Amino acid sequence: MTKLCLEPRKLSCGVKAQKLRRDWSKRIKIVVKETKTKLAIKAPLLPSAGLSPLTEILLEDDTEYGDFAMSHASIIRQSGNQLAIECAKFESTRCNSLILNKSRLTDIRFEKCDLSNAEWHDCKIGRMEIAESKLTGFRLIDAEVSDCLFINCTGDLLQFHGSKFKRTIFQDCQFKDVDFRFCNLEGCLFTNCDLQDAEFYDAKLTGTDFRGSYFVELKAHPSDLNGAIIDADQAAQLGRYFATLLGMDVRGGKE
Repeated sequence: MTKLCLEPRKLSCGVKAQKLRRDWSKRIKIVVKETKTKLAIKAPLLPSAGLSPLTEILLEDDTEYGDFAMSHASIIRQSGNQLAIECAKFESTRCNSLILNKSRLTDIRFEKCDLSNAEWHDCKIGRMEIAESKLTGFRLIDAEVSDCLFINCTGDLLQFHGSKFKRTIFQDCQFKDVDFRFCNLEGCLFTNCDLQDAEFYDAKLTGTDFRGSYFVELKAHPSDLNGAIIDADQAAQLGRYFATLLGMDVRGGKE
């Protein structure tokens, strides 16, 4: 359920959704727009298509890895501190419980991979794509992320707590119960994503575009939503939802 600290208002029952929408949108300063934001991100520089893929790799601390591909392989439960991984493609690779600390990942693509329960702490990530992958329980904590694309990914209980995202797109993702607390998502783009029960407490959302995504049953303080961009339909849905939280009876017209 959405946890929003709204002050009680003396509004009559049967108030129309449009009237309520105008009222709360002014107080919370959410931007209602119809034209979708265009966000240009840099694509990763990937290894040559003719490169023979690896079937195994052993990660070691303080080591650089670059210009390689992995396909139908496994790096389950491996870990590394202060690694550098550059120019790499992982396809249909099991990366479950992969633990990375203070590492740098640049020009990377994960395609049809399983990153469930992987934990990446205090990492710097640039020009990365994660496509058609499973991210259940994935934790990306206190990371710096730029030019990143999450597309057609699924997973519950993801945690991005405290991470900073620049030029990042989330597209066609099922991210129920995702944790974006204390994240900086300013200027990021969510397209056709399911964000049911997502947490945005103390997040920075100025210019964050949620249009076209399921954005109603979220957990946030009203001030956390300042500057977020939504469409008119989402505004109406949020207005109705806020009214329900306040115990009001929202109806479509005179009876």
